[in-house]
Amino acid sequence: MSFPFLSQAQSQNPPAMAAADPTPVLSVPKNYRYDAHGRRDPFVNPFPSPVAKKITVETGARPPGLKGVGIEEAIIAGVVTSKERAMNVVIISAPGVKTPYFAHIGDELYDGRVKSIKLDAVTFALKVPKTEEGKTLREIVRKVRPKPGEDR
Repeated sequence: MSFPFLSQAQSQNPPAMAAADPTPVLSVPKNYRYDAHGRRDPFVNPFPSPVAKKITVETGARPPGLKGVGIEEAIIAGVVTSKERAMNVVIISAPGVKTPYFAHIGDELYDGRVKSIKLDAVTFALKVPKTEEGKTLREIVRKVRPKPGEDR
């Protein structure tokens, strides 16, 4: 077979492939360090992504049901409010549990209890050692519909 655009010497001896693979285009030499000289590294994201909270559930150590759900891992799915304070209900779901729990004011969780239920927020009283006056030291307010960037 002959190609009209190749000379006779080129058609008899095709060019040989390179024996060694060339280095990749995006390779970095060994022991290379970027020297910023007071400037920002263009390959580092200036806005780091937020670190996701790790939810750890201890198996066997917690009681079943709502009393085994911690305040930090509880997800507020919704609230039902009424004119009577005792009729307010918060719907709490937990990781790994298919059915939600319905909690009233005063119901116990693993590390606290439900203190108040409002239309836009639920207040939990964290179980901590009491002060000399008998008051709890910490309350956690969780929004029902948090805005982007707020803690749930």
